[in-house]
Amino acid sequence: MTPPKLRRTGPIDLAVPLVVIGITAYVLLRVTWDSLPPLGWLVPVPLTALAAAEFVAARRVRGAVRHEPHAKPMAALVIARCVALGKASSPVGAGVAGAAIALLARVLPDSGTVSAAAHDARVSVLLLASAVLVTVAGLMLERAGVDPGSDENSDQDRRK
Repeated sequence: MTPPKLRRTGPIDLAVPLVVIGITAYVLLRVTWDSLPPLGWLVPVPLTALAAAEFVAARRVRGAVRHEPHAKPMAALVIARCVALGKASSPVGAGVAGAAIALLARVLPDSGTVSAAAHDARVSVLLLASAVLVTVAGLMLERAGVDPGSDENSDQDRRK
């Protein structure tokens, strides 16, 4: 029995968490935003650090998979774990982007008159940027572990 093949993360895999979490966060923020403390400036830092680490890992994994001369070899299990991390973090980044968009939608109308809303709007823009970075880095890390020769084989298999 052949084990099932993992498919690449596609637009639907990212759109679903973005929309579902975005709508849920917006509804919750409409009810509770007034009682929440202001967001700290450090909220986007962990996502940005994760994105940076994933960009570095993607470069290293890609070099190892493609057997580039400057690349250090990597164990297959490490490559598989990196691909799994990328596959998991891209929908998480999409979900956080949905929450950041919901927060922006909630606080932007009040940002001209309420200083807390203006502050949260600035932080949510940074959070949105870091969420997009994590999503892109996750997709790059996931695709870095794909052997370039396997794409040609799978394309030929699909045509038959």
